Amino acid sequence: MDTNAFGNDGIDRGDPNFVTASLLVMSPGEELYSCAGHACIRLECPTFGLDYCFSYESEGVKDKVLTFFLGKLKMGMFAVPIDEYLKLAEEEGRGVMQYRMNLPPDVKQRLWKILDERAAQGANLPYDYVKRGCGRSVRVVLQDALSPLQMEMPSMPEVYSKTRRELWDAAVLHHPWNRFFLHSFCGTEHDWNVSDIEKIVVPNDLFRFLKLAKVNGKPIIDSEGVELVTPKNATEMSPLQRFFTPFSALCIVFALAVVNWFVKSSWIDWAFLAFQSFAGMFFTYLVAFSSLPATDWNWLIIPFNILPLVFWKWRHKWALWFVGVLVLWEIGMIAAPHRLTDPAYLVLVAAYIVMFARIGWQGMACRPAIAAKPVTRDCADIFNKLCRANEAVRKGLGC
Repeated sequence: MDTNAFGNDGIDRGDPNFVTASLLVMSPGEELYSCAGHACIRLECPTFGLDYCFSYESEGVKDKVLTFFLGKLKMGMFAVPIDEYLKLAEEEGRGVMQYRMNLPPDVKQRLWKILDERAAQGANLPYDYVKRGCGRSVRVVLQDALSPLQMEMPSMPEVYSKTRRELWDAAVLHHPWNRFFLHSFCGTEHDWNVSDIEKIVVPNDLFRFLKLAKVNGKPIIDSEGVELVTPKNATEMSPLQRFFTPFSALCIVFALAVVNWFVKSSWIDWAFLAFQSFAGMFFTYLVAFSSLPATDWNWLIIPFNILPLVFWKWRHKWALWFVGVLVLWEIGMIAAPHRLTDPAYLVLVAAYIVMFARIGWQGMACRPAIAAKPVTRDCADIFNKLCRANEAVRKGLGC
């Protein structure tokens, strides 16, 4: 971009319309990484014919799934001409809303300079959907441009009393499978008690925040917005999508576990064990080895681990003890003051409770009864000697 646009050339840069700044909010997409929507900043300078969207983007997740789970994916700031940005949204069937931001002229020019510098660095940052998600990134870069001014905020909305997991959960509610996968690999960092402002991660929360925040007594966003692209994606789930959700699918799995109580098919047991072991290896990898953000600990590693596979030979001895652990886990997930996992996992773990309860019950039923220990010959001889000695004493006393 032509940085000379801000040189000393006699142009009135104090004009509020010399640079205009807007928040762009793109509606949710169908992919896991886009299901919460996207936010970026649009900067326009009509004097020099400049119109760019500055957006934090990552490398293609589709092409680098393994790199993503390794935590090695890169991201950075990109300057995209507005026409290209809107064309991309149309191709994906996603809508774009624009909200003009009320910022002082010098702040808008400083904002452009900061974004230009970051765009020049390219994708040089580790991908971090918590600390560098679009919602948080826009807020942070706005605060950097405003300095030494501060965003004035009377009080944070009551909604921010929730955890980041709950706010994210609400943002992807209409994407049940994406919601399920997000809960799967997002660990307890999403449940930490962080400051309210650090909970602004998804675009809708950012928009809500900027509607309330003020600069020099004026709201940063005070307009209803302009629709630049109309969304083509269906906003409501189809009847099939509403039925075939993770919760309903795992209810079928639970029913299968109940049926197997009577059928006792070893093939079903092995299928359950295979999934548990695979999931256990995945969660163990995320917690112990991956550099992916927010995976330092995951409560799912308790019900899903490889220990049942390792000690499967002795399953009849420990199955009921493991049932106790799973029951405590279920109670903990339900009793916690906030969501710790997707409700579908509660159903899946209930299926494993039924499975291991049956295995443990069968193990108890198959144990042979313990016979009374017969009296040994040595014990019998001692008993007879005592009896004879007692008889002799009785005769000596004339009894």
